[in-house]
Amino acid sequence: MNNSKISITAELVSIIRAENNQRNMFFVSNKGRKLYDIAKKILSEKKIKEIFNWRIRLSDDFDKKVSTNNYDQIIELAAGYSLRGFDLCLKNKNIIYIDSDFEDVIYKKKKILNNICEKEDIDFPNNYFLVGVDALEDNIFSKVSAMISKDKKTIIMTEGLTSYFSKNEFGKFIDNIKEFLSNLTNGEFFSHESISQPMKGITYHLLRKILVSFLTKTKGRCAFKTSKEFEDYMKSKNISKFNIFLDKHGHLLYSIYS
Repeated sequence: MNNSKISITAELVSIIRAENNQRNMFFVSNKGRKLYDIAKKILSEKKIKEIFNWRIRLSDDFDKKVSTNNYDQIIELAAGYSLRGFDLCLKNKNIIYIDSDFEDVIYKKKKILNNICEKEDIDFPNNYFLVGVDALEDNIFSKVSAMISKDKKTIIMTEGLTSYFSKNEFGKFIDNIKEFLSNLTNGEFFSHESISQPMKGITYHLLRKILVSFLTKTKGRCAFKTSKEFEDYMKSKNISKFNIFLDKHGHLLYSIYS
């Protein structure tokens, strides 16, 4: 897994998200547009959207999580080209939102967001921060501690990151999250695992493999077969304060608490 692979996938998702928010097109490079054009020659645009629809639905789950809880501070890991934090901070000046990703992704994102502000004649929100963080190798808390309060209601979340981890990497990541939560009095980590997929038939899965694996050069993994297996894993990591549930689309969503 490297930065450029993540970015191309994010660009394809940005094209689809642009139907509801045209700001997303600022993140699409010429390479991303060409890949999308190639995909449209192989599949219909409707089929492309269907293949990536799981990603959009997952974003909806995270949007709902943020909008239905009164968090004072939100730290999003591997935020990619998501506009969630930027848009939220334009509307709500009373929260702190930190977007993090690899340094080169953050560098690109900051330039694009500044361009959006210039084009739309708006001020960059001063309660929104972009921070370079390697969620596996860095101590996450130390990277953002200067920007947050340990006592305020805080959520750390990541959407789509852990699908690229091996099981050993996932364990290392969870240890990093546990260390972060140990520094908070009212903290929560929210994420998901892909333990099951809706049965769409062999054609769907073949086309998804062509589009996602071949065009974007990325490959996800499914480390846990059932929610019970995931629950047992949490207990094996000495995590006692957690909650897991399956949404209607087959996403396993879970929270770990401080």
